[in-house]
Amino acid sequence: MASPSPTAAPSSTLLLLLVSLALAAAQLPLRPPAQGDTTNSSDAAALHAVFKRWGMQEDPAPPAYDPCTKRVWHNSSEMEASIDCSCSDPAPCDCCRITHLKVTGYRNITSMPEELFNLTDLVSLDLSNNNLSGRINPNIANLTKLEIWWMFDNNIDGPVPEFIANFSNLKDLRIYGMKLEGPIPSKFTNLTNLTHLMIGDLGGGGNYSVNFTGVWSNLSVLDLRSNNLSGPIEQVFQSKKNLRYLGFTHSFVHSSSMHRNYIGTSIAASGSNLSEDVSLLNCLDMKECNPRDLNNLVPFAVNCGGKEHTSNRLQTVFHDDSTDLRSAGFHVDTSNKWVVSHVGADPFSNSTGIVNTSKIISGTDMPDLYRTARTSTGALWYYVVGLTSGTYTVQLFFAEIVIESDSGRRLFNIEIQGRRIKTDFNIFEEAGGFNKAINITLNEIVTTPVLKIYLYWSGRGTCCIPYNGTYGPLVSAIRVFPSPVQASPAPTPHTSRRNEKRRGVIAGIAALSIAAALISSSVVYLWWKWVSLVKHPKA
Repeated sequence: MASPSPTAAPSSTLLLLLVSLALAAAQLPLRPPAQGDTTNSSDAAALHAVFKRWGMQEDPAPPAYDPCTKRVWHNSSEMEASIDCSCSDPAPCDCCRITHLKVTGYRNITSMPEELFNLTDLVSLDLSNNNLSGRINPNIANLTKLEIWWMFDNNIDGPVPEFIANFSNLKDLRIYGMKLEGPIPSKFTNLTNLTHLMIGDLGGGGNYSVNFTGVWSNLSVLDLRSNNLSGPIEQVFQSKKNLRYLGFTHSFVHSSSMHRNYIGTSIAASGSNLSEDVSLLNCLDMKECNPRDLNNLVPFAVNCGGKEHTSNRLQTVFHDDSTDLRSAGFHVDTSNKWVVSHVGADPFSNSTGIVNTSKIISGTDMPDLYRTARTSTGALWYYVVGLTSGTYTVQLFFAEIVIESDSGRRLFNIEIQGRRIKTDFNIFEEAGGFNKAINITLNEIVTTPVLKIYLYWSGRGTCCIPYNGTYGPLVSAIRVFPSPVQASPAPTPHTSRRNEKRRGVIAGIAALSIAAALISSSVVYLWWKWVSLVKHPKA
C-alpha cells in the first residue's frame, strides 16, 4: 500500500478550516456601507439635474449616483467641475451634504437651473468664467448659508440684486467683468462679515457715493474699480486695519489729505533714481519744466519688459524697459524723454509685471522683440514727452506668450491720445494663436507735447488661465516716428506760451496717472499711513 503524502493531512485541515469560516460568515448579516459616505438623496438628485442641464452627464442617475464619493469631474487650469461635502450632519439625515460647488470654464453654460437652488447647504458657490446670461435668478436667495460667492466673467446683466444683502454669512463676494448696473445697494452695509469684496465694471449713469464702505471693518481685499463711485477716499480707510489690497481704478474718488509724499514713495518703489529724474518729474508734478525736456527727438521705441534691442531691419533701437514697477510705480527715462506708469496688482498672485519666453515666435522676422512683454492687471501708460505738433505713426507690437489655448481670454482696451482704438482686444484671437506676432499701426495727429498710450483691463476675460493674475494688458514693444506724409501742423505759439501749454498738458496727464496709482495701489496705501497704525495702534 502506498504511503500517504506527507502534505495531504495539512492540506485537508486547511480546506476544512476555510469552509468552516465561510459557513460562519454566511450566518452573519451583511454590514451596510458607512452612511457617512452616502450623499443626501435630495442633494444628489439636485446636482444630477443641474449637471444634466449643463450637458455634464458623466454619472448615472440616482440612486446609483453618489457625488460625494466622486467629488471631482474635471480639474485643469482651463476648466473645473468639483464639489465638496460635509459628512457630519446629525440624525435624521446622517449623510453627506454638498457644501461646495465649483463649475468654471464651461462656455456652454448659459443659465442657472432651478434645481441649483435646492442645494441649500452650500457655503461656497463658484460659477466664474462661464457664459451665464440674463439677470441673477432671485431664487439664489434660498442659499442662505453662502459664505463664498464668485460670479465674475459672465454675461449677467441687470441691476446688482439687493437681496445679496441678506446673505449675512457672506465673507467673499466677487462679481465683476459682467454687464451689471449700479449702484451698489445701500443695504450691502448689512454684510459685516466680508473679508473679500470685488465688485466692478458696473454700468448705469450717475456717480455713487463710497460712504457705505465704512462699515466693512474686516476687509482685507476691497476692489471697486470702474463703478462711477465718488466721494472722499479717506472714508474707505476708517477702521480697516486688515486691509492689504485696495482698487479704485476708473472710479472718481478723490482725497483731500493725501499729499505729494506718496509720489516719491511710488517712484522709489519702482527703482527709479529720483535725483536723475527730478527734472522730468517736475513737469509731471505741475512744477516748472526745463525747456530741454520739451524738445524730444523722435523716432521713439521701447522694448516693453525687456532689455535694449536693436532692429537692423527697422534701423531702430528699442530702449530698455525692464524695470520692475511692483504693485504701482513709474519708470522715467530722462535721456529719451519717456515715462511708463503702472497701477494695479492682483492680490492673489506674485506677478512682477514682466513675462518672457524662449519659445519660437511665428509671424515675424524679429522674434526676439516679442519674447518679452510688460503686463498689468490694472493699467499701463506710456508717455512720450516733448513732441512737436504733427502726424506720427504709432506701432504697437503684441504676441500672447502666456495663454496657450483659447480657453484663456486676455481682454483689454487700448487708447491713444484719449481715443479708444480697441475694445476687448484679444491678442490670441487677433494673431490666430499662441506665440504669434501681431502689430497695430496707425497715424495719430499730435497737437500737444505729450503722446499718451493707454492700455487697461476693463474687467472682462479670464483671470486665472494658466495661473492667477493672467489678465489685463500685455504689450511687447512700442514704436513712434513721424509719418512720411505730414499733416499741416498747428500754428506754433510763442516759445514761452508753448512751454506753458506743455506744462499744463503734461501735468494734467500725469495727475490722472498719479491719481490712479494713488487709488489703486495697495503698496502706496500701506506705506502712506496704515502700516504704522496696524503696528502701533492707539490705546
